[in-house]
Amino acid sequence: MHTIRGVANESPERAADAVARRITSSVLDGRLPPGARLREVSLAEEYGVSRTPVREALMMLSTLGLVALTPNRGATVLELTAADITDVYLVRGVLEAEAARLAATAPTPELAASMKDSIARLATLHDAPAARQLAADTAFHYAIAQASGSSRLHAMIRQVSALPEAYRSTTPYTAADMRAAAQQHRAVATAIVRRRPDEAATAMRAHVAWAGDLAARRMVHSCSAEVADDAV
Repeated sequence: MHTIRGVANESPERAADAVARRITSSVLDGRLPPGARLREVSLAEEYGVSRTPVREALMMLSTLGLVALTPNRGATVLELTAADITDVYLVRGVLEAEAARLAATAPTPELAASMKDSIARLATLHDAPAARQLAADTAFHYAIAQASGSSRLHAMIRQVSALPEAYRSTTPYTAADMRAAAQQHRAVATAIVRRRPDEAATAMRAHVAWAGDLAARRMVHSCSAEVADDAV
């Protein structure tokens, strides 16, 4: 059985997140076009996991509007549009803003150190592959989500981040994008450390909205380029 590194060895919940990210990546890069059937058995064999995390991943993606679950027919890929991406980032912004607000009510030295470290790493990754940029970025966001003190909120943020993470894992930010992201991260971190919940929430929501707008614009550009290529 072929196992994709990082999936089979994760806990059941994390395995579902990883499977969701991989399915989303396949949708974004065209390997799984709209209408494609997603069979639990085949996906479990491909990713080297049981059917349980695959089933959980498909349910997760159905809530994001990426997969349709039909009784007696299984799961199929839906067409993904820029509007869908914008909508997902909108939901993510609401959730992460609340996480930042909660984290700012009682910031810990561990959270402050984690945020500082991830921001410093971003400054060294301007020309790095997308996957390395993503790792530093998600470390910042997930540290705040965990520091919110709400395990349910943390889990919801991880779930709704499946699509954004899949996009980011294959699309590197430019140096200008990275500088903007780091500046926005610093604004969030500063508000949290200074115990300013409302300011932290506003800064986080603005940052996620910026990232969503960037993702949607690049998707439109990519689709336009594909249409132009097909016309040649």
